[in-house]
Amino acid sequence: MNFFNIPDEFKKNPELNEEDLNHLREWISKQPHLPIVTDELLVLFLHSCFYRLEPTKVTIESYFTLRTHSPELFTKRDTDVKSVLEAFKTISFCALPGSTPDGCKVIFIYAKREEAELFVLSDFIKALSMVIDMLLMTSGTFNGLIIIYDMKGISLSHIGRLGINMMKKYVYFLQDGLPARLKAIHTINTVPFIDMITSMTKPFMKKELSEKLYYHSAADSETIFDYIPKEIMPIEIGGSGQTLQNLHDDTFDKVKEMREWFLEEENYRVDEQKRPGKPKTESDYFGVEGSFKTLNLD
Repeated sequence: MNFFNIPDEFKKNPELNEEDLNHLREWISKQPHLPIVTDELLVLFLHSCFYRLEPTKVTIESYFTLRTHSPELFTKRDTDVKSVLEAFKTISFCALPGSTPDGCKVIFIYAKREEAELFVLSDFIKALSMVIDMLLMTSGTFNGLIIIYDMKGISLSHIGRLGINMMKKYVYFLQDGLPARLKAIHTINTVPFIDMITSMTKPFMKKELSEKLYYHSAADSETIFDYIPKEIMPIEIGGSGQTLQNLHDDTFDKVKEMREWFLEEENYRVDEQKRPGKPKTESDYFGVEGSFKTLNLD
């Protein structure tokens, strides 16, 4: 597997400098609870925070704490595990080749199998995290990440399988735990009950993330091309790029090639017993779930 080359990042990003990397290395060495942070991740963290050191430190802390306290999302990220394979068979994740004119990478997501009982939110988030990690480790820094959800085939029964606490973790993952600049989240073929999903996530969604949400109904589906060029979009939705199946297969093959990396990555977690001050628990980080665990629909 060919991962990105750090010397190339210095050429690509004039703002990247060794002094900032050394500053972060020294800071991490004084944080006994944090794991070793690779130079590749440091480059990604700095870029995601526009080379501001203090926000970068906050993102590093959030990244590893989130992964430590969400084992259902960030352990067994293994394409040989049945639940992971089923997630990729049920939901298709397509890392589109090329970039938008302003240098953004795009992940297109749609339901391959529409039966609601096959949809498991935690496995969906796990699979998406694997695709994003693959994209970052193979591409290096890029101007922004755009995620497109095709809601065709999504029903009220799917919404009934969304747990409040898991949705909260999903939002935290996107807004606090990415070593990438999240540019936008688009939904196409937007369903009328999208407001139900929004009402579940709005209480813990930062304004910065909510302003990045764009909705395109089936009636105005062509508006997605105001943001994403047709040249890289799948043929089935009016683009002139590759087929959805080819895009899915290529993305999944690249994720499979990174199997050893994903297994090794599990070792890099926060040691709460070494955290200065009081150790954090899952409820400290995410809050108490309470009794409203799932959205029940008739």
